[in-house]
Amino acid sequence: MEKPSHKGSMEVGRTAYLIESGRRVREVVICGRAGQLYTVRFTDTVGGIRLRPDRLYPTREAAQANLRQRKAEVQQLKPASGWHNAPLWQC
Repeated sequence: MEKPSHKGSMEVGRTAYLIESGRRVREVVICGRAGQLYTVRFTDTVGGIRLRPDRLYPTREAAQANLRQRKAEVQQLKPASGWHNAPLWQC
């Protein structure tokens, strides 16, 4: 999986995007940076979080492209048979 390019785009006050729970893209504002962690504030709710820079994307399109790529990789890893529905015990 290709890592996003952040050169010059991850500055305090800028808008960025993150993938939440591997299922949706969320808009955030960068509030600060301490070492290798960014503090971001959500734009749609009250709250924030600290993240590594590889979790942030400079554009919504970049985050959505990465999310589509992750979903495609997961689809390839799913088993073809129903072995995962078998009971754990045998009688």
